[in-house]
Amino acid sequence: MPAGSGLWQAIRFAVQTVAAVLVSYGLATVLALPDVSWAIFSALFVIQSSIGGTVSAAADRMAGALLGAVMALACIFVIGIGEWRTVLALVAGVGAMALVAGARPQFSYGLVTVAILILAPGTQVVEDALLKVAAIALGSAAGALASVLVLPRRAHLAAEQHLARAVAGCGALLSACMAKMLARDAPDLRAVHASISDELTLAGKMSRQSRLRLRLGSEQRRPSELLRQVERLWYTLALVDRLSGEPLPEQARRLLAEPVRDAAREAEDFLRKTGDALARMQPPPPADRFHDRICAIAAAMDRLHREGGLTRQEAERTFGLSFAWEQVSHSVNELLALLPEQP
Repeated sequence: MPAGSGLWQAIRFAVQTVAAVLVSYGLATVLALPDVSWAIFSALFVIQSSIGGTVSAAADRMAGALLGAVMALACIFVIGIGEWRTVLALVAGVGAMALVAGARPQFSYGLVTVAILILAPGTQVVEDALLKVAAIALGSAAGALASVLVLPRRAHLAAEQHLARAVAGCGALLSACMAKMLARDAPDLRAVHASISDELTLAGKMSRQSRLRLRLGSEQRRPSELLRQVERLWYTLALVDRLSGEPLPEQARRLLAEPVRDAAREAEDFLRKTGDALARMQPPPPADRFHDRICAIAAAMDRLHREGGLTRQEAERTFGLSFAWEQVSHSVNELLALLPEQP
């Protein structure tokens, strides 16, 4: 089963979650914490799709819980509890914590802590608050530990895998656009665009979770830089898709069909191999054949213009094809500049 498949990720998430719950329950029981459920709930909700995401969620949950506990204790001791005082303390505590969560959403779990501690403070107010925070910290730590030790998935590696599939999808999209431009039956490419969009969305999610930098040559790069460049390539292909809305005129197809098909096949193969290289952070394949095929299109375009005979509208359409390949070449070169160089 491929490591990046949806089924595998579902299995990984399930196994990690069960491991985190078992660890948090065991530790809470051994330490005789009175609120075992708090530890288990924290373990349940910190597990993310990568190590970096889980560790960040665990740290944010602990910080939010501690801040919420401090606010709850401040409201209890300043305002008091019982009848209208409980309502006032609840309004003040939740309101203050909501302001913090509005500015820093990662601390939003503090809203739960402040509300529960004010509504059910227990007989030993400070001790009860500290025990709840300890249980939350224990559960969060158990989740982070499970993410690191059980079927770990590093965010930057996952981002690279999603970007690799997006790049390969761009190759397939470019080939389909060229087929659309040369044929009279225009296929619907929305599914191809949707697939690339999904991969880029997942890559963005993993990129935000990443705490590590990628070493590319002598420079340090983040997955977000690769993400932005792959997105630019996709946007370029969206333009190509629009330009391919109408097939080329017969005279243009006669001269351009063969070089365009050759370039499309080469581009699809080249981008698939480039995606594989990106997933492994290895040097991409040589781009000479890819650029040679684009030059062949430019040569055929020059011949077409020398022959003449095109209407103004037909000439503009064929110019759009040439412009599209220039933009694709430029976008691909910018992407290659972010990958390791050939030794």
